[in-house]
Amino acid sequence: MVSNSGIFITWPQLLYVGIVVLSFYVAELFFFWLRHGRKNKSSLHFEQLQEQMDELRQELASSKVKIAALAAQLHASNLVDDPVFPLPSHLNSIETLKTPADTPYAQAIRLAQKGADANELAATCGISRGEADLIVALYRSSSERN
Repeated sequence: MVSNSGIFITWPQLLYVGIVVLSFYVAELFFFWLRHGRKNKSSLHFEQLQEQMDELRQELASSKVKIAALAAQLHASNLVDDPVFPLPSHLNSIETLKTPADTPYAQAIRLAQKGADANELAATCGISRGEADLIVALYRSSSERN
């Protein structure tokens, strides 16, 4: 007698196995897509935070330039000892009120008013290129208005 002890798979059974394997790969693709989507959201959030930090750095540099310009105007107009506009007592000392020539921003403002470009300001005054660009932009626009 001949014995047929092999495993026989029918077409419907083969179809069911194919559907199970296909559904496994579809589920794996779905979870990969979800995981990849979450990484994109976190990197997008990180990029937004970087942009906000860059904007704050630019605002800080702009504020430094404006403060230096105001100090130069204050010193030039001799309002330091003016009784109408007294300064707070902690700002009245000579050590606190340095002359604007001592600050790199005041020196950069003077050079910008004389027509120096941003590269020259950055190299001469020891300030960043962004700050130099800002000073040139501010003082070029103020000289064009006058």
